[in-house]
Amino acid sequence: MEIAGLFILALFSLIGFAAIFFTTFGTLIIFIGAILYALMTGLSVLGIEALIILLILYLCGEVIEYLFVIVGAKKFGASNAATAGAVIGGIVGAIVGAGFLGIGLILGTFLGIFLGAFIIELLLHRNLVRSLKAGTGGVIGRVGSIVFKVFIAVAMFWIIITRIIA
Repeated sequence: MEIAGLFILALFSLIGFAAIFFTTFGTLIIFIGAILYALMTGLSVLGIEALIILLILYLCGEVIEYLFVIVGAKKFGASNAATAGAVIGGIVGAIVGAGFLGIGLILGTFLGIFLGAFIIELLLHRNLVRSLKAGTGGVIGRVGSIVFKVFIAVAMFWIIITRIIA
């Protein structure tokens, strides 16, 4: 059962790591793989405390992801409404982008963030430059969140690997 568990863990880890760049669920996929592995090995390799640490890392990554988009948009002058538009636009863009064989996820997310902030800012303030800056800030925030989530994923891998080889 441990070999099958390792295969599932490796598969979920690879898919999860790749998904960081395309969706917001990459670290969740890694966490689910760790849970499945832990259950398949009777919690003998990855115990409850390791799973709790992985859960905390996953949750921190999710919170930080949205904060990066918000802070990015705000740093570039977006209003609160435009910041909310960036977050909502990113979610809608990801959903719409997923309809294109999953390939459009990253483009949909970035375009959704940009357009969400841009359109709301333009409707509220009728200022093209300010609106462009707000959209750009949201996208820069998303790029920052991807970098941060890669570090989260590496920390998750480190915890998993050190438990497996210990």
